[in-house]
Amino acid sequence: MRLDSLSPKTWLLVALAAWALCLWVLALFGMGGRLGEYDLPTEPQRLPTTTLPAADRPGPLTQYAEIGVRPVFAENRKPQPFVIDGSGEDVQANTFDYTLTSVLITPRVQLAILRPAADGVQPVRVKVGEAVEAAPQWSLAMLKPRSATFRGPEGEKVLELRVFDGVGGAPPPPMVASMPPPLPPPPGGVINAAPRADQPGVVSAPETAPGAVVMPAPPPPDAAPSSTQAQLEAIRKRIEARRAQLRQQSGQNPPGQTP
Repeated sequence: MRLDSLSPKTWLLVALAAWALCLWVLALFGMGGRLGEYDLPTEPQRLPTTTLPAADRPGPLTQYAEIGVRPVFAENRKPQPFVIDGSGEDVQANTFDYTLTSVLITPRVQLAILRPAADGVQPVRVKVGEAVEAAPQWSLAMLKPRSATFRGPEGEKVLELRVFDGVGGAPPPPMVASMPPPLPPPPGGVINAAPRADQPGVVSAPETAPGAVVMPAPPPPDAAPSSTQAQLEAIRKRIEARRAQLRQQSGQNPPGQTP
């Protein structure tokens, strides 16, 4: 290999390798194996001395009377009346007057929704093991599909799920009688025609448009049958008239012709 063909990068690597080799050889001969001696001063330097100021003793009470006349933490710098009595707060906190309105039980969460007895208060959601937000002394211990057990200062309290008793609420919508479905058209596209009156048991019907289905007209209210037998007889007569009409129409139309 010619030396003039070496790149600058190769020369740099050769120089680093040579320098590392020199350091290794010098370390073998004891370079850096011992430290030089340092001459310590004969007398150590003294630390500076400090003097603590004497604490002032508090003055007489008359010196602080202005604080009572003009309180520091009051906005108007005037004395504010206050009463140190926690009995009312304890009674309010221990009161647990709720109604169980909903229960949610899933594999991941068990939740109960409570409605306070006071009007205008939003419902409260409580999970199993958590405390009620408005009553921290009470916590949800157990939840069932129709009940919830709470544990508090008074022991355990079971709330049953509220069920609608039918009182109040909007009335159900009125039921509308549905019209009977129309009769399907007869096969073959039969055209209705007026039957002859000389045939027995045939009721004449007015002429209608071709392809129309004749629906029997409902009887007037005053002509309604008075008994079940009369109603059955009227239905039977209508069926016979319809059959006779279909037979007459099939006789007038020769086979193989469709109107």
